[in-house]
Amino acid sequence: MTDADATRIDSDGSPESRTPQSPIPQSPVRYLLRRFAGRRWPTFAGALGLLLFGLALQRIPALFIGVALDALLLDSQTYALPGIPADWIPATRTGQAALTICVLGVAIAAESAAKWYGRLVYEEASLRTLHEIRTTAYETATALSMRFYDAEETGDVLSILNDDVDNLGDLFDGVRDGVLYGGEILTAFAFMLLLNWNLAVVLMLLPVLIAATGRVYAGLLEPRHDEVRASVGTVNGRLRDAVEGLSTVKAFTREERERERVADASAEYKSAMWSTLRLRAVYNRVSWLLAAVGIWGLFSLGAYWILEGPPLFFTQELSAGTLLTFILYTFSFLDPTRRLAVDVINKFESARASSKRVVSLFRSDQRLAEAEDAPELDVTEGRVEYDAVSFSYPSADESTVENVSFAAESGEFVGLVGSTGAGKSTLTRLLFRFYDPDSGAIRIDGRDVAEVSVESLRNRIGYVSQDPFLFHGTVRENVAYANPEVSREAVVTAAKQAGAHEFVTELEEGYDTQIGERGATLSGGQRQRLAIARALVGDPPILVLDEATSHVDNETEAEIQRSLLEMAGDRTVFAIAHRLSTVRDADRILVLDDGRLVEEGTHDELLAEDGTYARLWRIQTGEVAAGDGSVAADSSADESAADKSAADKSAADKSAADKSAADKSAADKSAADESPAGESEVTR
Repeated sequence: MTDADATRIDSDGSPESRTPQSPIPQSPVRYLLRRFAGRRWPTFAGALGLLLFGLALQRIPALFIGVALDALLLDSQTYALPGIPADWIPATRTGQAALTICVLGVAIAAESAAKWYGRLVYEEASLRTLHEIRTTAYETATALSMRFYDAEETGDVLSILNDDVDNLGDLFDGVRDGVLYGGEILTAFAFMLLLNWNLAVVLMLLPVLIAATGRVYAGLLEPRHDEVRASVGTVNGRLRDAVEGLSTVKAFTREERERERVADASAEYKSAMWSTLRLRAVYNRVSWLLAAVGIWGLFSLGAYWILEGPPLFFTQELSAGTLLTFILYTFSFLDPTRRLAVDVINKFESARASSKRVVSLFRSDQRLAEAEDAPELDVTEGRVEYDAVSFSYPSADESTVENVSFAAESGEFVGLVGSTGAGKSTLTRLLFRFYDPDSGAIRIDGRDVAEVSVESLRNRIGYVSQDPFLFHGTVRENVAYANPEVSREAVVTAAKQAGAHEFVTELEEGYDTQIGERGATLSGGQRQRLAIARALVGDPPILVLDEATSHVDNETEAEIQRSLLEMAGDRTVFAIAHRLSTVRDADRILVLDDGRLVEEGTHDELLAEDGTYARLWRIQTGEVAAGDGSVAADSSADESAADKSAADKSAADKSAADKSAADKSAADKSAADESPAGESEVTR
C-alpha cells in the first residue's frame, strides 16, 4: 500500500490514516440490498413467488362467483369459465354449484397456505439480513479511528446502529408489500382482461393516475424523512447525556436546563414528524378520493353499458355478474394501488433516509491503515521508541504533541507529568494507535507500530484509564475481560497485585458478585483497582497507567505502587500522573509542556535542574503558591496530591528533630515503607 493510499488530507489540512474503500453506488438502498441481501435472493424470490401464487388463487373466488351469479341465479348465460374446456364443466346445475363450492374452498385453503409459508420464509430472510447489517455496522464502527468519534455525537452513532438499522426493516417490508400490491393489481387486471377487455382498458387509467400523483408525493416526502432520522439521532444524544450525567445534573440542580434541552430536541423531532404525517394525511385523502371516484365511475359506466349497450367505440356486451366481478376486482386493486402510492412509498422513503445514515458509516474512510496481511507484533524486550512524533486533533489550532522523541528501555518505569493539555494522554493513545501521528514514528522493539496488526499491538499493551469503564457482569468477568478463558487463579493473582483482592472477598459472592452497569455498586477506588487488575491479568509486556491511582486512598496507592515497582523489572511501564509523588520513584520522568518534551530525568535530577518539574514539585509541596507557576496551575488543583507531596518531602528530609513527636512516629513508618501514601499521613 502506498503512502497515498494510507493518507488522506482533510479539508483542515491534517493527514488522516484510512483504509481504501471500494466505491459505493450512488443509491444507498441498492447498495445495501446488493451487499447484504444479494446472496439470499433465491430465498426472497421463492418467498415472493409463493405470495404471488397466493394472490392468483385469491382472484379465483370472485371469478367463480360472477359466473355462478349469471348462470345459476340469474340464468342469463351458460356456465362457462375462461380458459376451461366445456367438457370439464358439469352439465347439471347441481354439479356446477358443487364445482363452484369446491373450487372456492380449495382456492381459499391453498391461498392461505401459500401466503402463510411465503410470508414466514420472507420474514426470516429479512431478519437474517438485518442482523448481518447491524453486526457489520458495529464492526465498522469499532474499526473507525478515534477521529471519527471526536467529530460525531455518541448518541447519533448509537441511533445509526440501533434505530436506523431497525428502520431498514421498512425497506424489506416495502419490497414485500410493493411486490404484493403490484401483484394484486396485475392479477386483478389480467382477470378483468379475460372477462371484458373493453372495460378493463377504461379502468387501467385509474391506477396510472394514482401512480403519477404518488411520484410527486415521494419527491415531497424524501427530505422530510431525512429530517426525521437526523432528529432521532439528536434526541438520542440528548437523552443519553441527561441519563448518564444524572448525578452531575442533580448536583448542580440543572434538571430544568436538561429538560429544556431534551424538550428542544424532541420538539425538532415532533416538527419533522408532524410535517411528514401532515403530507401523508393529505395524500392519503387525495388517493382515497381518486379511488372513490373510480368506483363511482365504474358503477355508472357499467350500469349504462348493461342498460343501453356498449358506449362509444366499445363492442363487448356486459352482464350484471361480470359488472359485479369487475367491482370486486376494482376494490381489490384500487386499495393496493393506494397503499402502493402511500404506505409503500412512505416505507421506502423512511428506509432510504436510514440507509443514507447507515451507508455513511460504511463509507467513512476514517479508519486506521492496516494491510490485510499485516504481521503480528512479537514483543521480546518491550523497548518503546518515539521518533520525532507530532500530532494534532482536527479541531485544534495547534499541535497537541510536537516533535517528541525518547526511548523507554525494557523494564523501565517511565513517568509522564505536566499540566492539563500538555499531551500526556495523547502520547500514550498514539502508542495504541487510537490515532496515527501526523509525522514521526513509534516503534516497539524496533518495529513500527503502523506496520503490525492493530489487534496484536493492543493485545501486548495493558491499559488503565483515569475513569475506568466496567461492564455489567461479575467481578471475575470484568477482570478477565481481555481473556475470558483465563484461570480463576490468574484473576485472583491480578486482583492481589492491584490491591483489589481484599475488598472482593468481602463482597457477598466474592468474584461472582454482579457489579451493575459500569460498576455502579462499587466505589471509585474499587472500580480503579479492578481496572488495574484487568490490565495485569494478561501479563502484558507494556503497561500504560493514565492516572491509574487517582481514585484510591493513600494506603491502597502505596500498595499498588509497590506492586507496580516490583513488576517494572520485567515490563515497560508508562505512568501518567498529576500527583508527582506517584512517579517519584520512576526510573525516568518525562516532563511535557504544550506538547513538547521539555525535561527528562530522575526525580532528584529534575529537582537539581530547577526547571518545570522542580516548580511543579514546589507547588505541590506547598513551597510556592499555584499562581506562581502557570505550567503547574492544573496540578496544584489536586489538594490531596499536595498533601501527599508535602509528606514526601518531609519523609525525604528524614529529620525527626524538626517534627513533633506525632509527626516523627509517622515519618519513621513512612520512610520504612518508602511510600508516598504512608508519607502523606505525616503532614496530616
